[in-house]
Amino acid sequence: MSKLKKQGSKLLDATGFEVFRYGFGGFGVNLMYIMVSSYIIYYLTDIAGVSIAAAGTMYLTSRIVDALFDPVIGAMSDRTQSKWGRYRPYMIFGSIFAVLIFIMLFTAVNFDTAGKNVYYFIMYSVWSIGYTLIVLPYQSIVSIVAQNRQKRNYMVMASKLMAIPASLVAVNIFKIVEALGGGAGGWQKLAIIMSALIVPSMWICASSARRFDTKEVSEIAMLKSDGKKYSVKEQLKAVTTNKALLMLIIAFATNNLADASIKAVQSYFAKYVLNDMSFIARVGNLSIVFALISFVVIPFVAKKFAKRDLFIGGTVIHIIYPIALLFLDPVQNIDLITNLAVMSAVGGIICNLAAFMMLPDCVDFGKKMSGLKSAGLVTSGFTFSLKASAAIGGTIASYSLAAVGFEADTVQSKIVLTTIVLCMAVPAIASDIASYVAMKKYPIDERKDDLTGDSMTTVA
Repeated sequence: MSKLKKQGSKLLDATGFEVFRYGFGGFGVNLMYIMVSSYIIYYLTDIAGVSIAAAGTMYLTSRIVDALFDPVIGAMSDRTQSKWGRYRPYMIFGSIFAVLIFIMLFTAVNFDTAGKNVYYFIMYSVWSIGYTLIVLPYQSIVSIVAQNRQKRNYMVMASKLMAIPASLVAVNIFKIVEALGGGAGGWQKLAIIMSALIVPSMWICASSARRFDTKEVSEIAMLKSDGKKYSVKEQLKAVTTNKALLMLIIAFATNNLADASIKAVQSYFAKYVLNDMSFIARVGNLSIVFALISFVVIPFVAKKFAKRDLFIGGTVIHIIYPIALLFLDPVQNIDLITNLAVMSAVGGIICNLAAFMMLPDCVDFGKKMSGLKSAGLVTSGFTFSLKASAAIGGTIASYSLAAVGFEADTVQSKIVLTTIVLCMAVPAIASDIASYVAMKKYPIDERKDDLTGDSMTTVA
């Protein structure tokens, strides 16, 4: 253990250039995630020719399979010993695997109905696991690279700023696909171009942890003071008894469920309810402008306000849009609906940024309580909840639309149009309320707590 302390004293903290390089991971992981989370159901039904019910089943089951792998990959990365350290190997080599499956996922196949269903279920499930191989280590290294809390906030800010270009691609995706030839070929070409950008982005990100995630650290990171290794059981106990992590998981998972409920049907909302696909680009581009401002401002605001309070404020902002959808005619009030959609997106951005700034605090909280700094497993609990909530949000929408007779590329009945709106509004409202309640019980107030020192005061 003295060897680890000696090395830690030499490393001090992340440099500005290392923080900058870490930000590239935000571009890489979000380029894939936003495209899949926002458009996979639309792609499967309107491009690949899969039924809405089958798409919903794939979405749910593949996410469940993927989510179950999260704690496995989290614990495995914590315990990995290699010349590249614990987390970097997954980012370096996992990115290649993930993009290959990503391209295959957005490749239209000329199979019969059963064949298509099997193909896309396998591709989606395997891609999800591949994505986890890179996103878990990427999120875990924040608490390894930066010891200073504000430096960690800057790392999160850097990753979110680098996600802006990925968001620009996502909100303008229909225009880009059309420019690439449209149809299934356009989607596949876009996936290939994205993949060529994702891999080097993840390699640059991995290089930010080169000084901190080393072979020497990987050999002793899981050792107790007596030289014995922590068991997997002890790892799991350290995570499941981490109240800060559990409250963050509930709050952000339900917030993500609210967001997923909206995103899962936003393409249908624009196409069939508004008859205006440009709605997605308008809302998305305006949201990105405000996101850029938020990513720069919030880390500095977090110096004076608890991250918990920032999250709660974002939840309040986020819920206004789905409530408005229940009472306003979206076609007759398109300008107001557009503005509220942008405002809701900003609320979600605030919650997202606050949650990712809180995650390293949860790693330190767990170490304070158990003596074990299990960044990978802690992060896996966080990502598990996000995937489960996204799966529920997408599945609710898919099954609900299937139940009322939705068929792609046809004139929709009034009940289908109403169901599209309800799928965006009702789950989002319920989820935002649950998110608010959970975050009120989050036990850390970083303005009072010293998670890296010897004292800590938690809030009720």
